[in-house]
Amino acid sequence: MNNPLGFIFDIDGVLVDSNPAHFESWVVAAREDGFEFTSELFQQTFGQTSRAIIKNNWPHDVTPEDIRRLDERKETLYREYVPAKVKLIPGAKELLLQLESFGFAVAVGSSGPGINVHFIVDFFDLRSHLKSIVSGTDVANGKPWPDIFLKAAQEMNVSPSQCAIIDDSESGILSGVAAGMKTIGFFSQGHLPYEYAKADMLVHSFGELTPELIARLIADSPRGKEPRLKSDK
Repeated sequence: MNNPLGFIFDIDGVLVDSNPAHFESWVVAAREDGFEFTSELFQQTFGQTSRAIIKNNWPHDVTPEDIRRLDERKETLYREYVPAKVKLIPGAKELLLQLESFGFAVAVGSSGPGINVHFIVDFFDLRSHLKSIVSGTDVANGKPWPDIFLKAAQEMNVSPSQCAIIDDSESGILSGVAAGMKTIGFFSQGHLPYEYAKADMLVHSFGELTPELIARLIADSPRGKEPRLKSDK
């Protein structure tokens, strides 16, 4: 193809069904700190970094050291739950391989901490198929800021206007829009239709997507001037 195309997968709720493991790890970590982490709060904070969730939602003042400690505890618990509680979303890896064969550069872009993102990538044997792996640890601002997706495009050496992202959260969709990319909402449990209002299209399964359809989506009406990471000159 003349212009290289890129596709970026969110991880949690898109590539993998990790909600049970994430919710349980939040409940346990919060309970140890005297705080009840509810399912409502879990839904409200989808797509945000764990650091931001702790900073903005804990019922008592937290110091930077508290945030680091709670973050590490929550994510350690999550990795312990992965083998028993996290599974690939049906059709996700198949689409990833189809995109790769079609000529797309493929990446993952998640607000999760780097240690978790790389753990999932390796647990499900995805690394050799990815041109970029970007986590919330790798950027100054997580979703809904565009940094994660812009960094992935940069590392794939693909223009943001030639990229599409797929994400199951409102913050992820807003991140993709802010990055100047085409956005595909992946409807998942616990979300409501209005959260995908800014998406270019909404799907309920990977069976609705093909590389050809995604290429046409990217080719249709570019978003215009491309944003750049704050670190870019």
